[in-house]
Amino acid sequence: MNRFFWLVRREVWEHKAIWVAPLVVIGCVGLLLLTGRVEIGSINFDHTPLAGLATPEQRITLLMYAYSALALVVDMVMGVIVFFYAIDALYADRRDRSVLFWKSLPMSDAESVLSKFAVAAVAIPLVGLAATVATQLLVATGESAKLALAGEAAGFLWEPRALLGSIGIAIVWCITAILWYAPVVGYLMLASAWAPRSPFLWAVLPPVGLWVIESVVLGSERVGDFITERLFVLPYLIRLHGNEPGHKEPVNDAEKIEHLANIDLYGLIGDFYRTPDLWLGVVVAGLLLAAAIWVRRYRDETS
Repeated sequence: MNRFFWLVRREVWEHKAIWVAPLVVIGCVGLLLLTGRVEIGSINFDHTPLAGLATPEQRITLLMYAYSALALVVDMVMGVIVFFYAIDALYADRRDRSVLFWKSLPMSDAESVLSKFAVAAVAIPLVGLAATVATQLLVATGESAKLALAGEAAGFLWEPRALLGSIGIAIVWCITAILWYAPVVGYLMLASAWAPRSPFLWAVLPPVGLWVIESVVLGSERVGDFITERLFVLPYLIRLHGNEPGHKEPVNDAEKIEHLANIDLYGLIGDFYRTPDLWLGVVVAGLLLAAAIWVRRYRDETS
């Protein structure tokens, strides 16, 4: 276990983008706080226009959702890092011939593959979680300072139910994302272990080719829908909840506020754990990792 920990630590230390990119995001948010406005959806922290439309409870809920939305920026950046890390993780060892060194050590191929998988599927999301919490606290600090200088109630931005609630949502979503994206990471690592060169093309062309062939030959979009839902989640949520009975679109500001305030983010995330798609994906991730280990073990190290 200690050796596995050091393998993960080495990967994180060697791939500086894992911890530099979140710092850049936090720095950009800090610049926006100094030079512009932070505005998320219906929430405008500088002028709080919802004061006359939303009840105090609704304002707290909307603030919690606004803080939670900050995670989207961090998640997009970390998702890009996961993609390029996983797609290069095993290929890079063969490209620079370092795989010969690692295989000369008393260390199994399973340890090498699983340590890299742990970095892509677990360590990077945890770094993203830390960056999300730091961004939320930065926004709360900067915007409350602006409100205090303007003579307005700055304490609202530090409402515990909003701030702690958004941190709780970020933690739950981090765990869910680790499980949801595990098969994607496993597939990318298998492509990285297999590709004789250009692992990006080996990983991207097969699913895109199936998508195009199905669309042209069969006139359907099942492969495309599957890829979109697995990569971006939101289309999956829309399909999961878009056809609920009694659902209607809000038509005015009051209805929009009530609709937003009644959204149960914990419930939406919890729905993932009641769907077979999540757990089947975990099983598929295990099979893909087993295949990546097998390929790494028997593939010509120099090809």
